[in-house]
Amino acid sequence: MTKITKLMATALAAGIFTVGAAQAADLSWMGYSYAEDSAKPSVDRIIDGFTTKTGLTVEPIGTAFGDMQKTMFLRARSKTLPDVAQISERWLPMFSTLPGLVDYNEVFGKDYLAQTYAPEALAMGQFNGKQYALPLMSGSIGMVANQAVLTQAGITELPKTVEEFKADLIKVRDTVPNSVPYAMATKNNSDILVDFLMWAYNFGGHVIEPSGKVVVDSDASRQALTFLVDLMNERLVAPEIGRPDARRLVGQSAAAFYLDAPQSRAFLRSFSGQDKAFDVNVKPMQVPVVHEGDEAVSIQWAHLIISFAQSNPPTEKDPNMQFVKYLGDDAVQTQFPVEQSALPGTISARANPVVADDAYLTAWAQNNAHPQVNEVGTWSNGGELTEILAEEVQAALLGQKTPDEAITSMSQRMAASMTKAGFAQ
Repeated sequence: MTKITKLMATALAAGIFTVGAAQAADLSWMGYSYAEDSAKPSVDRIIDGFTTKTGLTVEPIGTAFGDMQKTMFLRARSKTLPDVAQISERWLPMFSTLPGLVDYNEVFGKDYLAQTYAPEALAMGQFNGKQYALPLMSGSIGMVANQAVLTQAGITELPKTVEEFKADLIKVRDTVPNSVPYAMATKNNSDILVDFLMWAYNFGGHVIEPSGKVVVDSDASRQALTFLVDLMNERLVAPEIGRPDARRLVGQSAAAFYLDAPQSRAFLRSFSGQDKAFDVNVKPMQVPVVHEGDEAVSIQWAHLIISFAQSNPPTEKDPNMQFVKYLGDDAVQTQFPVEQSALPGTISARANPVVADDAYLTAWAQNNAHPQVNEVGTWSNGGELTEILAEEVQAALLGQKTPDEAITSMSQRMAASMTKAGFAQ
C-alpha cells in the first residue's frame, strides 16, 4: 500500500474528511504554481484581478509539485482542505474520492462548459461521468532542444529518428565539456514515469490498457528500456537527475535535450538568467521516432482546477465558484497560460492574437500533434504503479537488473497491484 493510499484509508476509516478550511479570506487556493518563483507573480496578478472585480479575497497557499498529493490528503485528515486547488491532470482519479468535490456540470451546466472550454482540455477534467476539474492551462509533454548547445556541437538539424538522436548525443558528449547530452529523468518517480512512458510509446509499447490489463511485458517495452540503458552506459544521460535539475541544466546550456511541458520556455527563461533573450535557444521538437515516417507521440498534460463545496448544494454565488469562473475569463486565460508558455483552456483565449500569434506555442502544437494519455497516473492506485515502474527502470539503468528482468518484474508487480485494485488480468 502506498503512502498516499494509506493516508486515504486512514482518513476514510476515521470518517474525518471534511470540506473547506477556516480562514480569514473568502476562499483559499492551494497550488504548486504559487510555490514556483517564476509563476508566483502571475498567480498574484490573478488574485489581484479577482479581488478588484468581485471584492472577494483569496488566501493563496503554495505547495511544491512533488508534495501536492501528500499535502492534499494530510489536509483532508486535518479538516483543512482548500476551497480551490490546482492539480495535475493525472491526479484527478485519486482526488475524485475526496468527499465534497464539486461536479462543475451541476454548478455551471454542461452547455456553458462546452461553449467555453476547448473539447480536449475539458475532457481531461472528466472522471466517471462527472466534470470534477476545469483546465487552467493545457498542452502536452514533448521534447525541447537547446539551440546554443546544438550549435556548439556542430549540429545543424534537429534529429528526427532515434538513430540520429543518439548520434547527436555523442557529438554533444564529445564536444561540449561537462555537459549531459540528454537530461533524462533518472530520479523522482513521477519524472521517471513520464520519460519511460514517452520512449515506450515511441517504440510502439503500452503499459496498461483502458480495461486495466497490464501489457507492459512486450518486445517494444524491452527495446525502449534497452535503448535507455544503452544511453546510460555510453554516458549520454546521467544518474540523479529530476525534472527541475534538467531545466537548470538546459537553461544553463549544459544539456542539449530534455522532456517537459510547454512551460519549458518560462522555466528556461528563469534558469538561464536571460529572460526572453534566451527564447532563441528554446526549440520545441518531435520526440525522435524509431523509423523515419513513424508518428511521433507526446503525452497529455494540463493544470486543472478542482473545488470543494462551500455550500450544499454548491452554487455560482459561492466565493470559490466565482473564483473558478473567473479563472476561465479571458483576463486570466490570456495572461497566466501565456506567461507560463502554455495553451489556454478556453476557446476564446486560444483565438486571441496574444496566443494565436505566439510562434513558440504554434511550434509546440505542430510538434506534439498526437498526445497520448498517461496510462499509469490515471488509476486510483497510480502512486503505487508509478513507484513500481520507477524502481524497475532505475534498477535497469543502474545495472542491477537486465532490461528483460526489469520489464518482467515490472509487469508482475503492476499486475498484482491492478488485481488488488479490482481489475482482472
